[in-house]
Amino acid sequence: MTPTPLQQVIPKIKSCNLLPIVVFDLDDTLYSTARRNLIIIQNFAADQGDKYPDFAAIASSITLKDMNWSVSLALTNAGLDPKSPSLAAFLIYWGNTFFTNDYVQLDLPNPGAVAFANACHDAGAMIFYLTGRHEGDPSLNNGMGQGTTLSFTERGFPYWQGRCELNLKINKSEKDVDYKNRVITSINSLKGEVIATFDNEPANSVLYSQKFPNALNFWMKTTWNPDDKAPTDNLLIITDFLDWNIESA
Repeated sequence: MTPTPLQQVIPKIKSCNLLPIVVFDLDDTLYSTARRNLIIIQNFAADQGDKYPDFAAIASSITLKDMNWSVSLALTNAGLDPKSPSLAAFLIYWGNTFFTNDYVQLDLPNPGAVAFANACHDAGAMIFYLTGRHEGDPSLNNGMGQGTTLSFTERGFPYWQGRCELNLKINKSEKDVDYKNRVITSINSLKGEVIATFDNEPANSVLYSQKFPNALNFWMKTTWNPDDKAPTDNLLIITDFLDWNIESA
């Protein structure tokens, strides 16, 4: 049986004569952000439900499966009137909570992500976490770095064993594709070989396919910015990491 592209990653790591590197995005790639969004919705309803009963009614029935890239779209698809005053108030609340250490720890790994990331590391790869999350000021607890590293530990992702690097934005407002394009210089400075890349945003995946044409470049087709119209025809597409182990296939 011919191995799938995902099943080719571990053998390619093991046969690499240079430092093998695997690049992972986090939000909606290794992790699902659905739980973070859902709990923010529920917490806002608990805090402001008396003022916005229409929002509270939606929050009482909305589920993880209703979440998507746009939290406001998830709410309106679930029945909230787009003109409801609650929506603007909620989006302010969401903006003050979603990008924080405390809430980022609520994310759950996507299926197979922990096992696959560890298998890559155990096979000898450097795990290069390249995420759009921002660093913030640790003294003010207004970033996502501390929450991310705690989540790595709690969820079982490789991080503290060496050959792992976490890259966070300094400028929160910088576009992801511009930020990741800059960090590629750091990846190249390692003088290794990028074996595979994984990202849920098409533009980022296309960038990797251009910069690392010999790598296995995967578009994680979970949820993504609907304004991202980058072509995905030449990308490898997966929706989870369950199919990574050729020995169990």
